Amino acid sequence: MKNPYEKPVIILVGRWTGSIGEAIAQGFSEIESAKVVGTPMAKLLGSINCSSLPGTKINLCFPTEKLYHVNGTPRENFIPEYKTNTSKEAYFKALELLK
Repeated sequence: MKNPYEKPVIILVGRWTGSIGEAIAQGFSEIESAKVVGTPMAKLLGSINCSSLPGTKINLCFPTEKLYHVNGTPRENFIPEYKTNTSKEAYFKALELLK
C-alpha cells in the first residue's frame, strides 16, 4: 500500500452494536493499530434469513448461520480488548488511548 493509515484507530462498541457492527469491531480487533473499547455488544448469534407471509406480509426471521471471529470463537463471545462498564467510561478510555 502506497500511503497506509498509521494513526491509532479506536472502535467504540456497546450493547446497541449489532449485526455488521459486531463483525466490523471484531475484524478491527485483529489490526495492531486498532483498539476496541466499550461494553459487551448485542451478542447476535448469527446471520438470519427473513420471509414475508403471503396475505399478511408479516415478516418472519430465523437464524440460519452461526458466525465466528477470525480466531474461531463464536461471535457472541467477543469481549472488547478494553472492556468498560458504561459507554461514558468507554469514551474516556478512548480519549486516554489516543494520548
